[in-house]
Amino acid sequence: MVRNFGNASSALARLPVGMVAAAFAFSLTVPGVASAAPKEIGLASTSQALTYCQSGAMPANDIAYIAGAPGVVQYGPAKNCVQQVGKGKIKKALYTKGKNVKECNLVSAQAAVSFCDSGEMGTWNIDYIKGKIDTTISGPGYGCGVGTSTSSIGTALCK
Repeated sequence: MVRNFGNASSALARLPVGMVAAAFAFSLTVPGVASAAPKEIGLASTSQALTYCQSGAMPANDIAYIAGAPGVVQYGPAKNCVQQVGKGKIKKALYTKGKNVKECNLVSAQAAVSFCDSGEMGTWNIDYIKGKIDTTISGPGYGCGVGTSTSSIGTALCK
């Protein structure tokens, strides 16, 4: 069925309904524009994070979560690449992509809850999110709650 909106000048207005619906159902993206959908990432190990920091690739004043004990972060070169339980608000995480360590921006609690409620998050996962040290979201098996964890964390939820 072709929609007819009189003198509508929109290209979408002249397309068959099924084609328009399919485009939205598959969330087609514009080439070159990054998707804002959160994704779960595996955190970099302490040795990977330290190597990344000491290589000069990490911005001097960055603080980012790494895998390990609750709240452990990698401080940038301005803090001598120290790894310890962080203080204040944490906004980034270090993860590995292939053999490379990368940084990502953590999602807010609101975005994390929406992601968890969508069914995309691992049932029993606990991921770091943006906020005060140790802020996490627990997966749907735990009720998608935001809080802190006393467990070692190996994943984060990034933009």
